Order: sequence, then C-alpha cells, then structure tokens
Amino acid sequence: MPEPAADPDAELDAVADALYGLLPDEFVAERDTAVARARERGDRELAKSIGRLRRPTRAAWLANLLARHRGEQLTGFLALGAGLADAQRTLDGAALRQLSARRTQLVTAMAREAGRLAVAAGDPVPDAVLRDLQGILEAALAQPDIAAQVRSGRLTRTVSYTGFGPEADPGAVPVPAPPPPAPPAPVGEDRFEQEWAEQERAEQERAERERAERERAERERRERALADAEAEEDAARARQRADEAARDEAVAARDDARDRVAELVAALDAARVQERAATARAREAEAAAKASARDAGAAATRTARARARLEQV
Repeated sequence: MPEPAADPDAELDAVADALYGLLPDEFVAERDTAVARARERGDRELAKSIGRLRRPTRAAWLANLLARHRGEQLTGFLALGAGLADAQRTLDGAALRQLSARRTQLVTAMAREAGRLAVAAGDPVPDAVLRDLQGILEAALAQPDIAAQVRSGRLTRTVSYTGFGPEADPGAVPVPAPPPPAPPAPVGEDRFEQEWAEQERAEQERAERERAERERAERERRERALADAEAEEDAARARQRADEAARDEAVAARDDARDRVAELVAALDAARVQERAATARAREAEAAAKASARDAGAAATRTARARARLEQV
C-alpha cells in the first residue's frame, strides 16, 4: 500500500490505484487494512471513501489488467467506437461491416490477452469470465462512459451492451456499398493492428515452442521409461536364470538322494531276509545242541553203569 499523502484526494487515488491492481480475492482484506490505517490517523472521511471502494468482479478485474498492462492497445481498441458510431449514424453499411468485423476480431484478441495476463498474475480464469470480459469490451465500444471506466483501470462491475448504437442522423441516407477493394498490402495496416498481429504471431510461436518442448519432454520421459523397463527385464531374466539353475541343482540332488534311499531300502530288505534265515538256523542249531547234550549225558550214564557192573565181577 502507498505511503499517506498530504492531499486526501491524492491519497485516496493512490489507495484505489493500489487496490485495483490486486487480485480480486485480496481486495477486501487490503481495503479493510487501508480503512483501519486511515481511522488510526483520525481521517474518518478518507476511511469512509476507501470503504466505499467496491471489489471488482473477475471480468472487471480482467478489464483493469488490460488498462494497466496493455494501455496503448486498449486505447487503440476503444478508438474503434467512434468509427462504429459514425458509420451507424451515417448509415455507411460497408464501413459498418468492416468495422464490425475488426471489432469482433479485436474483442476476441483482447480477451485472449487478458486471459494470458491473468495466468501470469497467478489467477487464471475460466472461459465464462472471458466471455463476460468480451461483453464489457463490446459495451465500452458503444458507450463512452463505460469506455472511460475501462480506461481508468478501476472498473468494478460486469457490464454488457444490448442496444443498437447511436441513432442515425435525420438526413442520412444509406451509403451504397463500394466495389470490393483489392486486398490491402500488409504495409497498409495501421500500427494498432500490426501490434496485435505481431502479438498473435509471437503467441503462436510461443505455443509452437511450448508444444515442441512438451513433445521433446514426453519423448525423453518415454525413452527413460523404456530404458528402465528394459533394465528391469534384464534383471528379472538374470534372476530367472539363476533361480532355474538353482532349481535344476536341487532337483538333481533330490533325485540322487531318492536313488540312495532306494538302494538302502533294498539292502535293508535283503539284510532282513538274511536275518530271518540266520535266526531260523540258530534256533535249529540250538535245538540240535540241546538234543546232543541230552544224548551225551545219557551215554555217560550208561557208561558209568557198565563200568560199575564190570568192577563187581
């Protein structure tokens, strides 16, 4: 906000100029701060005057952006209003058609430029607000009081023009349409149209550069994505090969173990058969030994008896 000025009118003008250069969402808080500052100094009249400043609509804010940042182009644009009024008063149909075409073209171009200014200011606007701005610009061409408000850079409301322009002069007669003129050479364009044409060309070139940059960045992103995918695939295939080799080794070890188990099971079965046969033979031998022992004992008894009988003779 500006420093207080000795002249109240000059200070109000400075405060208003600062406020209408803000974003719409910042307007009320800054206005209230300026009111409080004026009250603190005891300047109630200035405080009231500042408090009466109205927050601009978003479309009005766009018009104010044009007045502040594209003042020369806006002045040239508003000059079309006088030509349109003269053509309508004099019923000059050819001039009216030509000026109307220029008006439509320039209204669209100025609204587009205001949209770019809004983006640069950090507060982009939707297409509906740009259409409201076009209505303001149309009204400014038809009504000098609105043109003055737009030119001031302190417009607060969204306006539109629905009338038919100035009335024709009582003695005016329609001007016959002249034969179609030859296409004007580019050097015949006035400075205002040349500036807009240069701006349009610059905007197209900027848009082309941005598009090319976006395409280049997108291609680089896709190339990086492809390289990452290929690296990931290579790593996955390396893991696959290692895992398959480990699998093959484990399967071979398992098969060897199974073969060894089968061999051991067969040997165990054979040993068990041998064990059973040996056990049977051992039982038979044990029985034979016991029988032999009995027979030997009986024979010894008989021998002893025979010896005893012999000795008795």
